Amino acid sequence: AMAAAFSADEVRRLGAEVRLVGLALEGFATLLPSSLRLQVVCGRCRKPTELESEGAGTQPRSVEAPCPVCRQKLEVRVAPTICHGGCVAIAHVLGVGCHPVQFFRGDFTASCGDCTESVRVRNVGPGYRKRSNCTACHAKLNLAVEGAEVIGATVAHWRQIAAEEGDRLNERRRLQHARRSEREMGIRVGQPLPHQGACKHFMKSYRWLRFPCCGRAFPCDDCHDEQSDHPYEWANRMLCGYCSFEQLAAKDRCGNCGKGTTRARTAFWEGGEGCRNRAAMSRNDTHKYSGLGKCVSKKAVAKSSK
Repeated sequence: AMAAAFSADEVRRLGAEVRLVGLALEGFATLLPSSLRLQVVCGRCRKPTELESEGAGTQPRSVEAPCPVCRQKLEVRVAPTICHGGCVAIAHVLGVGCHPVQFFRGDFTASCGDCTESVRVRNVGPGYRKRSNCTACHAKLNLAVEGAEVIGATVAHWRQIAAEEGDRLNERRRLQHARRSEREMGIRVGQPLPHQGACKHFMKSYRWLRFPCCGRAFPCDDCHDEQSDHPYEWANRMLCGYCSFEQLAAKDRCGNCGKGTTRARTAFWEGGEGCRNRAAMSRNDTHKYSGLGKCVSKKAVAKSSK
């Protein structure tokens, strides 16, 4: 925390208000924040991060830290507010180079309503509930918080950006973890995959598919569902079964080694991309016999013979 070079009125006028939702103060007279842990969004790279402001009393304070992604200086200015039963606001916050969007947890100094004895209450946040007795007068004390919200003109917009960027970061972490696990399995570019990418469901498919839902690679969607606790999402990337090179999913040849990722000859129609010769087509393919019982006019036969 830093000494304030700004006024509390400026923060209250330009910043956002932090409130405790569903606050129950039984036996407490006041609640004053001493530390606030906030989620902020960088104004340059739009990546979310956390900042914690600490201080005592109602004097305004600030905290600075570089963005972990783009290294831009992020500053949050805080104007604490004495909270009581009729006022659920605990502070006003103003971001410089960033935008506060969410309150996580905080430490508070609470005063007893009977004897005004002060006590430190730690890690107060959404879902917090605690019953105790005053150490001085032994009065019953009860503190409960259902939720918290940050109210400001642009908070909803930046909260949506934080959620989207958070999903992207989580997806990136899942992908990095999956690739780390594959390296531990001995999968390297230039070396073939186990069984050249084939599995019991698709014996002639020589590739692994990278599924975006978890970032892991499996020979097929059935293998994914058998080894995961969630249904698969449509894969758009693959690993070649012959050289383990990762690329966009395609039916033709690998862009690195040039080998085919599926069987070259097929006895099935496959939407018109496979076999079209009825004599060589599999008996299990419905296209082999489709249209054979159809009546054809003499006029059409005459036209086809010309």
